[in-house]
Amino acid sequence: MTPEELAMIRQAATDSDLFAQVFEQYKPMVLTVIKAYYIRDFALDDWLQEARIAMLKAINRYDGSAGSKFGPFFRMVLLSHVHSLLRRHLAQKRSADATAVVMANPGAILPPSFASGQRIEDNMVLRSELAGYVASLSPMERRGLLVVLNDQGEGALPYRRAIERSKIKFTQFLSQQLN
Repeated sequence: MTPEELAMIRQAATDSDLFAQVFEQYKPMVLTVIKAYYIRDFALDDWLQEARIAMLKAINRYDGSAGSKFGPFFRMVLLSHVHSLLRRHLAQKRSADATAVVMANPGAILPPSFASGQRIEDNMVLRSELAGYVASLSPMERRGLLVVLNDQGEGALPYRRAIERSKIKFTQFLSQQLN
């Protein structure tokens, strides 16, 4: 590594424009490394931000006086950083976060005691079992349920019977889950 390159890398720790220039230089390597990994809800921008964090760590720790090159050192730091992210994401205590599904409006279909968070464990069990309830509905009942959930009052008339049946099945479903 030339003294000019070494000076540029050391200066990149405090100069944001120079840091961006160095990052762009190594961006193809970063893209190659991160395409081998997947973390749910991680966009490309998130990966690039994590790569910038890893580059800052590499710049602060790099000592090119022995003639080593910065690229392989940065790659090693980046891989270590990605593996730490994966360990954190896959940790058993965060497994609920990794498998959680966002409900747009839980208050629309859940009783107030569940929606308010008073019974969190029951709420989580109920959410996981809702797929079984939906699977028990006929196609017509599902369409009726969607009409009700989307608050389309004028579209409910053709599905009136199906909506009533889905309400009865939902009441039965809730009573089974709460007992």
